[in-house]
Amino acid sequence: MTNRFMLIAALALAVPAATQDRGRIVGRVLDATSGQPLAGAHVEVEGSAIATHTALDGRYTLQLVPAGPVTLRVRMIGYAVKMVANVAVPADGAVQQDITLNAQVFQLADIQVVEAIAERGSVAEALDAQRTATNIVSSVTAEQISRSPDSDAGAAVQRVSGVTVQDGRYVFVRGLGERYTTTSLNGSRMPSPEPERRVVPFDLFPANLLEGIETSKTFTADQPGDFSGGQVDIRTREFPTRRSMTLSTSVGANASALGQTILAPPTLGREWLGYGGDARALPSMLQDAGTLQGRSQQELNAMMRSFRNVWSAGETTGSPSGSFGASLGGEQGILGVPTGYVGSLTYSYGQEVRADEFRAIAQPSTTEGEVIEQNPQRGSTARVGVLWGGLFNLTSRLGSHTKLSFNNTYTRSADNEASRIAGFNEGFDQYFDITRLTFVERAMRSHQVAGEHLLFGRHRLDWQVASSSVLRTEPDRSDLVNQTDIDSVTGTSTPVAWFGAARSATRTFSQIRETGLDGGVNLQWQLTNNAVGPSIKVGVYGRQADRVADSRAYDLINVGLTESERSAPLEAILAEDYIEQNRFQLFINANGGLYSAQDRVRAGYGQVELPLGYTVQIVAGARVESSDIMVDTRTISRGDTIARIQNVDVLPALTVNFRLAEGQHNLRFSGSQTLSRPEYRELSPVSYFDILGGQRLFGNPRLERALIQNLDVRWEWYPHRGEVVSIAGFAKQFDRPIERVLVQTSDGNSPDATFQNAEAATNYGVELEVRKSLGFLSDALYAFSVFSNLTLMRSRITVREDGLISPTNAERSMVGQAGIVLNGGFTWATESGVSATLLYNRTGRRMYAAGILPLPDSYEEARDLLDASVRVPVSRVLDLKIDGKNLLDDPYLLTQGSVTRLSYRTGRTFAMGATWRL
Repeated sequence: MTNRFMLIAALALAVPAATQDRGRIVGRVLDATSGQPLAGAHVEVEGSAIATHTALDGRYTLQLVPAGPVTLRVRMIGYAVKMVANVAVPADGAVQQDITLNAQVFQLADIQVVEAIAERGSVAEALDAQRTATNIVSSVTAEQISRSPDSDAGAAVQRVSGVTVQDGRYVFVRGLGERYTTTSLNGSRMPSPEPERRVVPFDLFPANLLEGIETSKTFTADQPGDFSGGQVDIRTREFPTRRSMTLSTSVGANASALGQTILAPPTLGREWLGYGGDARALPSMLQDAGTLQGRSQQELNAMMRSFRNVWSAGETTGSPSGSFGASLGGEQGILGVPTGYVGSLTYSYGQEVRADEFRAIAQPSTTEGEVIEQNPQRGSTARVGVLWGGLFNLTSRLGSHTKLSFNNTYTRSADNEASRIAGFNEGFDQYFDITRLTFVERAMRSHQVAGEHLLFGRHRLDWQVASSSVLRTEPDRSDLVNQTDIDSVTGTSTPVAWFGAARSATRTFSQIRETGLDGGVNLQWQLTNNAVGPSIKVGVYGRQADRVADSRAYDLINVGLTESERSAPLEAILAEDYIEQNRFQLFINANGGLYSAQDRVRAGYGQVELPLGYTVQIVAGARVESSDIMVDTRTISRGDTIARIQNVDVLPALTVNFRLAEGQHNLRFSGSQTLSRPEYRELSPVSYFDILGGQRLFGNPRLERALIQNLDVRWEWYPHRGEVVSIAGFAKQFDRPIERVLVQTSDGNSPDATFQNAEAATNYGVELEVRKSLGFLSDALYAFSVFSNLTLMRSRITVREDGLISPTNAERSMVGQAGIVLNGGFTWATESGVSATLLYNRTGRRMYAAGILPLPDSYEEARDLLDASVRVPVSRVLDLKIDGKNLLDDPYLLTQGSVTRLSYRTGRTFAMGATWRL
């Protein structure tokens, strides 16, 4: 018995010792031409019995491989056998080895054996996706994001050729407005939480959650029909091929805020989590109060008392910002099924400012063709922003023929903001001091189940179903107008009395909630045994979205208070017994209302992918898309209205790709027809008044969907790994495009804004992109690389004359169209991992709103941005990073003729962070 126990103990000790001399090899097998993953490829360690087959996504894992250099042998029918030598396997660790296979051009008996020395990513990931894509795409990967100071998807995506980002969150592709860009998350459509824009704010997605961002610029039949300018797909992290845990943290500051006296928006204590709190909610007695008609004075007094008595902004000293993140991922066998997992959580907090803020409106001059400045106001804005989010993704591989994914993402952001501006108002012949306090919270949730299946060894079936929702709440916004004295030397504003008229004490409560459900099935039937041979692709798709938007505004109006009684802060005035003395009145503001929207899309498509030898690939197809949008609106001023748009559209697409010089060059041609639908808010006559800008916005129930014809051509050259030179031309013809326009008010004051279908428009331009290592100049410059992309655009629109507007320019550029977008950068990266990156972005002058006679059009002026980032590996597990953003601090500038409508500076920001890999 004793000998038996000794033998067992010896074996128990021997097994771990043997295991420590072995490791794992993980990686993917890809087609060298198309970049597509190859399922069913046989991967073995030469001279051993250790072997496996690749899964549907091309992944493989070889367990218990002897430590040290080994040779891999990869075989697959239709491809040349490949030998990968000198793969260094670490003891008790893992090495990643990606392998590309070339299509076999000889008979099976003449298979050629190719030897390579430990290939590792033969083409940089972003450029590989661009080179092998069917259509024209541009990508940015997690690695590129990590080398930049970008903290969210909005900052990261602006590095893509032809992409600009407005207000740090709204994406424009090729200078077109955000209505022409669709956004998806892991391939599933995301609804918009914005009240006035058909756009997903990209700052909702923390950079630490991203695997990459891919922007498609041409249409194929398997894409949504309302993709016109670009489709941006945000990809969250996939599980790593070996277990890893990462922790990161950073601290930073805005130079215009840190240590400076800035405005302080009031807090309730839960803003750091992105929640406004119950105290900001619409008071219960106002929930069903309607228009307030028939309410007694006592009831109105009680309603006024129910408002949170907070109207003024305080002051504070600017503080540092910070962030942290954690992620865990790997692969684990569950019931014998290899399952990859990744979980991640990230949180950031920071202060933003609008320093030297200036606002004014333009009015016609007595000199024809000129405008004069009116109501100039100066001040500042301070914002405390919070952004946090998490994801949990699972991926299982059932043999080599099935892959199942379950992706879950949740993000929440909140901005607690205080604005204060002061100046002379010519309409009232008084100096006003205006304060706005607002808290905006946004939340996004997405759950997605997807599957990919290999049928009969070569055909592919994929499907996905996704449920998503977005919420945007702006609870209890307060707008306060005080009469004031302004020091002529310092410009300091000293309020003397609450103004007391309509719109001088307004509380607004608004909420948008939208849920979406979409899903699709795609079948790609290969007509030959070659995985990249001719194929037929068919599919169906469905999407439904439901939105409810509720906006209510209430005005407190002075009935009998004297100027002396109004000289105290409004909080103190309301704390007195004046309400019980019936010296206030409460009215519901006409600028508000409720609308509900239902959006149903059903689509089917057929597409043929036909390679003609190695050189030519033709992709031709058509999509039939049926849509039904209905918006039901209830307003105080216009009653109830229903807007409905129903269309069935046939959307053809043709792409021809030429691969030249063994894949180093691509020449692409694409032609298609797509469409653009109105955003729900644009169909609703609910009006919104901005007291800071002095303008009212309302929708137009008569809008129609627009049709767009697209033509693209692009030449690409990939001289070496990670390098590209490309030039592209594009042209678009719009039929009835939707534009934001100005309309003159009956009282002759500042014009209102609404939306209208124009007659037609054209848009055309060129794109140039270069990414090149400087090693060709000298070996000493091998660590340096430069990259730049330039987009030059021009558009012309013909305005419809229907009596609604009298345009200043009958033919002008499209709203939101920039004439130039330039991105440039310089990177120094050593083999030790030390890197430094300098990034530059310039967005040219673009139209903000079309003018009406006799006022000119409004423009956002060109703005230059310069960012820098340095990353230093301290050890094998620790990296340090230093970032600088907006180093030029170029002001934002909105002009109308010679008048500056809005200008401000956002300040330079700096941060230092650390990342631990455990």
